Amino acid sequence: MNPLAERILSVRTRPLSEAVIADRRTSVGPDGLVDAAEELRLALVAAAGVPRPLVAVALPLSTDAVVALVAAILGDLSVCFVDPSAPEEHRRSLVQALHPDVVLDRSGIRAVASSSSAAEPRAAGYVAMSSGSTGGGPKGVVSAWAGIDAFVPHGAAALDLDASSAWAEVSHLSYDLAMTNLLVALAAGASLHLSGSLGDRLRPLGFCARVEATHLRLAPRFIDLAAAERVDAAPRTLRVWGSGGDRLSATDAQRVFDLGVATVVNTYGTSETIGFASAARFDAGDELPTVHGALGIGRGAVGAWRTSLSADEDGAPAEGLLAIESPHLPGGYLFGAPNGEYPRWDSPEKVLTGDLGARRGEDLFCLGRAGRRVKRSASFVDLDALDAEVKQAFGLATFTAATPTGDLVSLVEGPATQIDDLRRGLPTVLRPDSVPDLLVPVAQIPRLGNGKIDQAASQMLVEQAYLTGTTRT
Repeated sequence: MNPLAERILSVRTRPLSEAVIADRRTSVGPDGLVDAAEELRLALVAAAGVPRPLVAVALPLSTDAVVALVAAILGDLSVCFVDPSAPEEHRRSLVQALHPDVVLDRSGIRAVASSSSAAEPRAAGYVAMSSGSTGGGPKGVVSAWAGIDAFVPHGAAALDLDASSAWAEVSHLSYDLAMTNLLVALAAGASLHLSGSLGDRLRPLGFCARVEATHLRLAPRFIDLAAAERVDAAPRTLRVWGSGGDRLSATDAQRVFDLGVATVVNTYGTSETIGFASAARFDAGDELPTVHGALGIGRGAVGAWRTSLSADEDGAPAEGLLAIESPHLPGGYLFGAPNGEYPRWDSPEKVLTGDLGARRGEDLFCLGRAGRRVKRSASFVDLDALDAEVKQAFGLATFTAATPTGDLVSLVEGPATQIDDLRRGLPTVLRPDSVPDLLVPVAQIPRLGNGKIDQAASQMLVEQAYLTGTTRT
């Protein structure tokens, strides 16, 4: 039995444990969770015909999905979650790339014909699939259960999460950060409250208040939704944070404090590193130090995980690409290859991410994705921040990219009639060196099945539009 299974058994079978998994329809107590997981493990192994199959789980966010996760942990299986609400083509491409031994979905369990070209995971664990937002085919990395076991107590400490806590989760387990949430909460003995309801996703604080949750991950893009809610107050002990390439600004953090939230924990990590490798906690009323408007991510240590700053091309030590190092890192992609240079494994224990970072004193800061930050007129323009400012000021979805000649082109979602008003308004909210040179109306910006912008397809539209270039600012 792997050490993560032992840890979960120890906290989920205590006679006095109050930890339950619940959504609006079903609940599973500690003993019931283990029993249901063991029954499912036996069924998966029997259907696959191998003792440690690779399982693709295509269930909605529910108690059944968490039972499947625990079954994989207890049985030392490999598991990958696929969102059943994603477009069929997206789901099919993920399963074809994964080559699972067995699929579990709402219709039951079915074995999948083996393929001689299938890549075998080097160790049983959780398989994180890339979103593909930067182009290329689906890719995946497997994080061994033993490595996750080494991470979860430190992750729980960073989030102040224990058996008295109640976790609220509204994101599907195909999302790597939702998986980190659930794994840490399961291993800490916390209660889990799940909801796949669109209403709860749109009103996360109301959901937390209803189930009396203490913890929730509120991504920066959902702060607007939380601010629009009509709730008396957020739970006093609620934790809110961003992670991965999300760039959490001091302005966003203050907006969260204004909702009545006492604490914001800003974490940093990627799916290639199991969880998060740096974390900074801020309380309402704290001074919020920033670099280029971004809030700090801590001093770069969570257990054996270390976040460091690699020098940029000019050799400047204060800013560059963020790297993560740990003896428990996955060794690379199971199949496929990253589009471009990053992420890149410098060694089996170190991955160079695609995120720009900065160090000020002992504190690190995540400035956003490297590929979305360009230099113009001796200063940097963060294209994601630019699009966010346009969204906030004008309510329009845009995708801005730089051309090889350095011009900025923005795809603008919606009718062409809004372009003239937008062109006149942009100089009032953007720095002169940030104003796009070309505005291109499109019926819809290309998106992936998970709702993220398809950057590869959008970049192609930008390049095509730039060749004709008739709607300049």
